[in-house]
Amino acid sequence: MALNRREFVARGLTAAAFGPILPSIEPRVQSAYSGRSTTESNSGSHFGNWIEDEFGLPAFRYTCDQSTDRRAATRVNPGLLTSSEHIHQVGNDRVVALASNYGHVRVRQDEGAPKLLNTFAPEHACFGGGIGFLTDGVVILTTFYPGSGRQFERLFGMGYFRKKVVGESASIDQIIFAPFGNDPVLLSQSTIANLGSKPANFRWVEYWNCELYQFSFRSFMEASAGKGMIELRHDFGARFAHHFRGLENRSGLLEEKEFLGREESEQRRFESEMAGLEKNPSPILTAPSKDLPRSAAFDDLNPPATFLVSLDAPADRMSSNGKAFFGAGGVMRPSGLERELDGDLGQSGRGSALLLERTFSLGPGESRTLSFLYGYLISGFDLESLITSYRGHSSQAFQQSCREWKQRGLRFTTPEEPWVEREVAWNHYYLRSALTYDDFFHQHILSQGSIYQYVMGFQGAARDPLQHALPFIFSDPDLAKEILRYTFKEVRADGSIPYGIVGHGMPMPITFDNSSDMPL
Repeated sequence: MALNRREFVARGLTAAAFGPILPSIEPRVQSAYSGRSTTESNSGSHFGNWIEDEFGLPAFRYTCDQSTDRRAATRVNPGLLTSSEHIHQVGNDRVVALASNYGHVRVRQDEGAPKLLNTFAPEHACFGGGIGFLTDGVVILTTFYPGSGRQFERLFGMGYFRKKVVGESASIDQIIFAPFGNDPVLLSQSTIANLGSKPANFRWVEYWNCELYQFSFRSFMEASAGKGMIELRHDFGARFAHHFRGLENRSGLLEEKEFLGREESEQRRFESEMAGLEKNPSPILTAPSKDLPRSAAFDDLNPPATFLVSLDAPADRMSSNGKAFFGAGGVMRPSGLERELDGDLGQSGRGSALLLERTFSLGPGESRTLSFLYGYLISGFDLESLITSYRGHSSQAFQQSCREWKQRGLRFTTPEEPWVEREVAWNHYYLRSALTYDDFFHQHILSQGSIYQYVMGFQGAARDPLQHALPFIFSDPDLAKEILRYTFKEVRADGSIPYGIVGHGMPMPITFDNSSDMPL
């Protein structure tokens, strides 16, 4: 069957009954930022402007008020983003985080099956992660996009997302970054300053949600027969219980997941649909092959544990009850800030979260930096080793990571067009920071991303990572070799290559799985 990629995507979207877009939360804000702007042409746009950060790296200063500016509205595929949400990719060789202009961060993790570890679903009191809440008992500051009349800065940098919030008596400078390398972690470092004329007692609560959102191709297949794909994926995420325990010396929290099984009616419906496809394939979909590798699966039923650790000092209090923390006040003014965290680690359903509280005092003009380590545990990584590694150099980790990015990749300059140097560096960063690790093939991979991965839920086609990896032949040949090995491992016994891979090592069950150019 002759079918090109555009036709495939178009038909696929038509086949899926997508369901409503997630409700948006759109507070208003005023923007002000004192950064070193670039002066050459092509240095800005309606949404902000390019600057050079303190490490001599390009960064984008996002200044648009997307909640009120009609030009911020963008047509997006339903599911992850609202029409006014713009995202920045924060990643290293293992983890990819989606940093939102609303201030939250969602972490993508691919071992077992591609997924988000902390989805954004406000209707279920799930607000992503990387959000901090500061109060002195009277005033509340948050690094979620605040209301109008408050200074809130957003900087998209190479390997990091920086937010600056200024209130009447305090300020927050929060940097969330993926340390250069292969560790499955993010660091969140917040510098709090007392701007008042008197000493102040502060409470800081660091928040990371725990609800999964798997890019399930099974949900894509099921969507044409009942619920929309997005709703099915959220329902699947709710089928995991979350169990929490405190770490030694009150250093943090560890969260482990337990799959509760699929709903019987959903399982019966899926089996019936697959039986129907086996007899009568649709123009696009067919039943999964019966000759699958032993561990191949649509979805990850044993997702990794996640953790949140306070690196520079023990946590004073903790909780897993995110739903109670937000309460009636929601993300802009959580009810839980009216009192200390309750120590409840029994919350296991939707709205459960990793919540750590720190209390400290600052004199007039004083500041303090709080460091937190968020990540997940998979084979080859030990929690204690990760904690020890980053606790020992948390104060230098951001600078070290930025220096690595500055030294890596290709560089090209031309005096007539100085913006080219910035674009080359930025594009190398975006390419390499898209790397994740596939533990079925045991290789790093450059996902196609976009509608393929984040909406429909597949990694393909085989030609694409090979194309994306071409610059690595010159800058990072070992990464180019890994992607070649990944492709070789995809080859089936008959010599063919799957059009795409879904879930954990499963060839994408589609009718046109023999594209003529794949073997090339």
